[in-house]
Amino acid sequence: MGPPYSGHSGHSGLTGLTCEEARRIARGVLCAHGVVGRDIDAALLVVTELVANARRHAGGTIAFRVRCLPPRAVVEVADADPCFPVDRPSPASVPGRFGWQMVKHLAEHLEVQAGGPGGTGKTITAVLDARAAGQEAAQPSRGRQDAGRR
Repeated sequence: MGPPYSGHSGHSGLTGLTCEEARRIARGVLCAHGVVGRDIDAALLVVTELVANARRHAGGTIAFRVRCLPPRAVVEVADADPCFPVDRPSPASVPGRFGWQMVKHLAEHLEVQAGGPGGTGKTITAVLDARAAGQEAAQPSRGRQDAGRR
């Protein structure tokens, strides 16, 4: 899958992985590579949403991995449910159902593949901006408005 990434942290068999634990892992990997500012914030939002959805809708994660080689990071969350995420628009007055749209907006590239570790369920892969200090001004964020790339 794509270019090689280094500085990864991966875990499998994690049905009990909490959002807080996933954020701690992701923050550690990103900080170890000097990633700063809003890129960390965006990555942590994506991690939180993907892990929360795996817990809420699919019985938890079966694998979680974060890889980083600035200016990009890859977050992978696998769960045992074979059903792909679905856009479910709802009025602003109804709580919830905004997370998947947020993930799609924040990710530079987003992919959902059938199968996870063991061949069941699905794996969601999000490629995100992960610029290290000094890269922010040199490499502006690439067209998040281009929904056709996702």
